[in-house]
Amino acid sequence: MKAKWVIVVFCSFTLLAIASGVIVSRHQFKKPPVAQAVQHFEVKGVVRGVEADGQTILIQHEDIPGYMSGMTMPFSLRGTNTSHGFATGDRVRFELTVTKEDSWISRIEKLNITSLSSPGIAIAPEEKDLEPGEAVPDFTLTGQDGKAFSLADFRGKAVLVTFIYTRCPLPNYCPLMSKNFSTLQEKLTKEFTGRFHLVSISFDTDYDTPQVMKSYAQAFTKDESSWTFASGSKQQVLSVASQFGLVYLPEAGSFTHDLRTALIAPDGKLIHVWRSNVWTPDEVENRVVEVLRQNPALAVASGKRNLPDERNN
Repeated sequence: MKAKWVIVVFCSFTLLAIASGVIVSRHQFKKPPVAQAVQHFEVKGVVRGVEADGQTILIQHEDIPGYMSGMTMPFSLRGTNTSHGFATGDRVRFELTVTKEDSWISRIEKLNITSLSSPGIAIAPEEKDLEPGEAVPDFTLTGQDGKAFSLADFRGKAVLVTFIYTRCPLPNYCPLMSKNFSTLQEKLTKEFTGRFHLVSISFDTDYDTPQVMKSYAQAFTKDESSWTFASGSKQQVLSVASQFGLVYLPEAGSFTHDLRTALIAPDGKLIHVWRSNVWTPDEVENRVVEVLRQNPALAVASGKRNLPDERNN
């Protein structure tokens, strides 16, 4: 009896070990959850320009199936990539890496071919940009509340103007401009409440109505008193964009475009234009602080003068 009992116990432990091994084995081969969605796209295109910083390259690219139509736009280079050796007209193949928060070229090479499968896209020539120190011509657009406003309404304040469209697919282009403005608004409000104003202008004039801009605004700010999300007619927006040298072209529901962010002094004169997406909120904040501390009397006097009929704080 004792020997039979020992055999039963031994068999039970053996079966238990086998079952445990199966469970452990299944657990070990289960795929781990993905921490963050990262997409990689193989793309071909033509170099249309190289920024002086060596970290930004303007490429006219073919359609990226399942992601976006072909267009011309600036891309950031990462890692060992540099724009050294690339020139306007070079045919290239590159890997575009996209995450929820960012996008960049992770690998790029020059191609020895004379043409791409997609037809070329002509880039409109830039008109003469405003120079620092020149007065920015007044303009009138429509805010997210559906009311018209003018640049002159903000006289006496430092004004930051940037250009976006709400359907922009790349996280480090239009969405980054809006995120940076959100950070700037929070920083500047702490010391300069009532002495600055942000203006985000959409060049997607058919889609980005005041209602769309209102919804878009709510994703980036809880205080619309110092930030206007503007829309307007094609001619109105083109007139403003050309002052800062912004180039944008419609491309099958999307846009080929570059970037511009401008700082205008309280007296209405242009201070500086950032021409890419590499500027930081701290960098721009420092310029705004410098401007406002140099012009305290102008800002206060102008603010008092416009107070009775001020439409946009």
